[in-house]
Amino acid sequence: MRRLKRVRQFAFATIPVFCLALPIVAQAATGTTGKTAKTQAQFGDGIAAVVNTEIITIRELDNRMASLRISGQGGSSRDQVLQSMIDEKLMKQDAERLNVAVSDAQLDQVLATIAQRNSIPVERLKEEVSRSGMKWDEYLKNLRSEVMMDQLRNSIVQSRISVTESDVDAFLKQHPTGVLPQKEVAYIPPPPQKQVVIERSFEPKAVALQHIFIRVPDNASEDVAAAARKKANDAMAKIRRGNSFAAVAKEYSEGPEAGDGGQLGIRLFEDWPSLFVNATRNVADGRTTGVFKAPNGFHILKVLERRGLVKENKRVVNVQPPPPPRPQFSPMEIAAKQDGPVNVTESNVRHILVKKSPVVSDQQAYERIQSLHNRLSNGEAFEDVARKFSQDTSAPLGGDIGWIAPGVADPEFEKAVANLQPGQISNPVRSAFGWHIIEVLDRRTGDKQPEIRRMLARQTLYEQRAEPIFTDWLQQLRSQSFIDNRLSGSISARN
Repeated sequence: MRRLKRVRQFAFATIPVFCLALPIVAQAATGTTGKTAKTQAQFGDGIAAVVNTEIITIRELDNRMASLRISGQGGSSRDQVLQSMIDEKLMKQDAERLNVAVSDAQLDQVLATIAQRNSIPVERLKEEVSRSGMKWDEYLKNLRSEVMMDQLRNSIVQSRISVTESDVDAFLKQHPTGVLPQKEVAYIPPPPQKQVVIERSFEPKAVALQHIFIRVPDNASEDVAAAARKKANDAMAKIRRGNSFAAVAKEYSEGPEAGDGGQLGIRLFEDWPSLFVNATRNVADGRTTGVFKAPNGFHILKVLERRGLVKENKRVVNVQPPPPPRPQFSPMEIAAKQDGPVNVTESNVRHILVKKSPVVSDQQAYERIQSLHNRLSNGEAFEDVARKFSQDTSAPLGGDIGWIAPGVADPEFEKAVANLQPGQISNPVRSAFGWHIIEVLDRRTGDKQPEIRRMLARQTLYEQRAEPIFTDWLQQLRSQSFIDNRLSGSISARN
């Protein structure tokens, strides 16, 4: 049951992330032959599997594995992911045979729903997808494919399932909230487990240094000492501006190693002057000290690297394992379990829609909706304008789309509805579908908990009955196909 539910709701999951999560519902089909092991050398053609007349490449398999890892769904093995891709290919081929397709309007509606579920406008959805590392065109292609296969599943399953009102009544007698009891089991934390922890520490023994030295002769005057300090500070300023330490050393240092960029080599700590050890004690590798004074002049040191011993300390600790994923209740389930009524305010709405399209730009759609708004302002009846010019399926009804509850419409459309009083007509409103003029006809508030519980009960019964039907259908699809799985070495021919 979870497989169908997960796929059906996949398009509405939170971002980041889109990768197909098709059900891994069974192992290799029966009747396979040639199960001898194949070596990696046999993948030289780059083909992971042949499904009827189409192929799945090694690159496609690797990309799917990477996408699953990025989206936090990387628990499946390579064999399982390939089997899922084979099933996906079979389903796509059957969808083409049955002329199952997804229109641009349907895709726009799914995008609007995804944005709404993530509480972001549709415009930001593209940014979020890009931030997750996926190209927008690839996202749309995968989304269209997922919706198409969802439609195929529904077309296969719906004609074979009947959930009657009597079935729903019987279910609610056992589960009055409409929520299955296994989702309400109390959480019992798993017992602690013993685990070996290895603690590593680094004990430095030697350090490599670079050096800039500005000499101050014995018994030098204050002016000479001040000039030396200024020279050291000038050198430090150049280093801070991004000049290389070696170049500054060659230009400013008066030490014998200046010609070699100030390189002093690497030595054990006890072989360095204590002044140098103390000055660099808290300086990270690759960083530089400030100017510091010594009896013979001014110094600047750069720590190139430290070398030493890595010590390991093993100990056994009690670790509390992470809790298993707890059931996540949807807003509808939360409302169904709520004590007392679930009051919902619905709005009776009608609208006029002008769609964007490849041949109608957003600006052209706006100009068109603005001209229709002017007609309404000049006294034309809303229903007449909607019937003549609206590009929505509600046009024959004068634009009337009935009662809508919060959370079911495009976010921008819903926001405009919420800001209107009954009898009020909006200015042009932009949504994922195009430009709208909206009128709220009426509002009502009532307890919707009984309807919510019946809806959940019907959905649960449908899913329980759909699972075996879908599994049988997919198994039959496999048995009627030629599948050469080169990862497992199995070949399944058509029955």
